[in-house]
Amino acid sequence: MTMLRASVDLLRRVPVFGSLTQDELQRIVDAPDNGVISYAPSALIMAENEIGDSMYIVLEGTVDVRITAVDGREITIATLKSGEFFGEQALLPGATGRRNATVRALSACTLFRIARNNVAQGLAHTEDPGLSGRLERASDQDRVRMLLRSVRLFRSLSPRDLERVGEWTETVSFDDGDIILREAEEGDYMYIVLDGAVEVFVMDDDGKVIVLARHTKGQYFGEQALLPTRSGRRNANVRADGQTTLVRVAKRYFQLILNRDNKLMLALQAVGDAQRRKISDVIGRGNTW
Repeated sequence: MTMLRASVDLLRRVPVFGSLTQDELQRIVDAPDNGVISYAPSALIMAENEIGDSMYIVLEGTVDVRITAVDGREITIATLKSGEFFGEQALLPGATGRRNATVRALSACTLFRIARNNVAQGLAHTEDPGLSGRLERASDQDRVRMLLRSVRLFRSLSPRDLERVGEWTETVSFDDGDIILREAEEGDYMYIVLDGAVEVFVMDDDGKVIVLARHTKGQYFGEQALLPTRSGRRNANVRADGQTTLVRVAKRYFQLILNRDNKLMLALQAVGDAQRRKISDVIGRGNTW
């Protein structure tokens, strides 16, 4: 198979750069800060929690995307091939700036590395505010489409799925401290943070709040109770940390996405197992959220 080349057409397929002109895309292709890099099998490309300074497009070969479990093991959550991209989430407006996964070369691979300043050009360039500006003024459905394109969980969505996003998602808002999910409730929806942040927490036997995680823009929660292999009930609480807007996805549609991708199902189960061990460590009971 012929190796992909860094080109205007390749960049145009990446949502971050979709609003740039032909000339702007060509300048990114030619920019001295950007370039083609090759990695040997098993080589580390980026590490979880490090500060992100670039994103990548796979030109040839495959890469393995992994997260670290509570016991220190790395769990594979995705395998990306030619034409797919990664590393952009740490560079999005409102993100922490840190990598949320480790990426290694699964086979010998060649990547096109794009520096932070050129990613920022895609997000907010001079003549069109790009993704960042459009998120401020776009309709709710447009904002949801932009968000879902950036969340790896939803990469399998077709253009038709995105066009009909209003039929299977709902945008909901919460004030600071509002409870979004309650422990032991039946799980009917999963959520993605559109604006703001949420805290996942449980109560110990003395009534003390123990915060397990904080999720910000582009991160999701509530999916574990919707997995066919789970109890169907929430085993932790989630509350808004400040004014928060979420995208809500119904259980039925979420399970349709899972049915398309067996590897995604296995990855989410592994994530849930790691979460359950974490809760067991902090309060002695094996819950998932």
